[in-house]
Amino acid sequence: MERTSRQLTIKYALLQSTYWISQCTIYGFAAVYLQYNNFNNTQVGIVLSLSAILSIILQPVVSAFADKSKKKTVRNIILILLLLGFTFAIILNIKTKSLIFIGIVFILINGIQFTINPLLNSYALEYLNNGYPLNFGLARGTGSIAFAITSFFLGHGITKFTAKIIVPFFIFSYVFLFLAAYLFRIKNTNKNNISNHSVPEKSLLVSDKDKNPPASILGFFLKYKKFTLMLLGITMLFYSHNIINTYLINIMENVGGNSSDLGLSLTIAAALELPTMAAFAFLIKRVKSSTLIKASAFFFMIKSLLVFIAANVLTVHLSQAFQMLSFALFTPASVYYVNTIINKEDRNKGQAMMGVATIGASGTIAFITGGKLLDTRGASHMLLIGFIVSILGFIITCISTEKSDL
Repeated sequence: MERTSRQLTIKYALLQSTYWISQCTIYGFAAVYLQYNNFNNTQVGIVLSLSAILSIILQPVVSAFADKSKKKTVRNIILILLLLGFTFAIILNIKTKSLIFIGIVFILINGIQFTINPLLNSYALEYLNNGYPLNFGLARGTGSIAFAITSFFLGHGITKFTAKIIVPFFIFSYVFLFLAAYLFRIKNTNKNNISNHSVPEKSLLVSDKDKNPPASILGFFLKYKKFTLMLLGITMLFYSHNIINTYLINIMENVGGNSSDLGLSLTIAAALELPTMAAFAFLIKRVKSSTLIKASAFFFMIKSLLVFIAANVLTVHLSQAFQMLSFALFTPASVYYVNTIINKEDRNKGQAMMGVATIGASGTIAFITGGKLLDTRGASHMLLIGFIVSILGFIITCISTEKSDL
């Protein structure tokens, strides 16, 4: 079992790493790429908000299909989405000055990327819930390191060669992401194997109380009312988080920085995620996931404040250190939290709804209002609004987070 656990963790770390390399490329430098192609800040916001809206549509539909389908595994769904994303990336690489063409294809790629993220969480939980001790936190932390390294070198690469290198690099990374997704499976010693989902019934995290049919999307919100309120709080916390990440190039330029500073700042934030995520297996044995979520909500608010008051590049870099106590703590804690309070038949949907909150709904509002605020009022006003919203998000999250078993 130890060998199996090590194998799974390594394969899942490879899957997370290649995903976050691609995500860093197409989303972390989205504003840089779109501005290079003559989009203004408001247009950047519209493109990214439409990407988030697309993911709001895709995530619940895909997750509902995954919950109901007995033939299509989460792995197969991920592979299909990756093939679509790769196809659109090839199309995006066609040289054109049409903002509409670039915008539509960019929306499709990012909508797919946002949808894949919660599916990766569900994929790991298929193994955890069936008795295989995959180290989710360590593997996800490896993805953060991959993001950090990519941010650093891509930031310098863009400074030297311009943003024209972004799409080719994304295509290159996507080939390895597809291979990693295809290889993430492990065979049992008997004739059945996990990739076919012939796995044990026992769950490491949640006992199967009832075998009820999955709830509809509307039925899910009615069934899990307090969780729905929590999603509102999370959406508000991630409003500021998404504004900072998306318009970090503008925040940097506002304090005298450039693309290299952007790359370094992203690197600091992502690199500091690893210690927290790697230690999560230790943390979760001693502190409940619900408590960790509340703690992360507090530090989301503190990070938002520090970015707002930052007067130079160094202070922006320092604010990124709080990534290890906000996003890095929230990410694995939320996965475990959903898996403990949502019934088995609705788990894929629960993970997807968390994805909708963290990038879909929050992103839709953050991208479009952030771009508009930048063009009309400037970076400081945008960050002030983000900080105020994060305070409300912290309060709602603390009130609505239920005490979890794990």
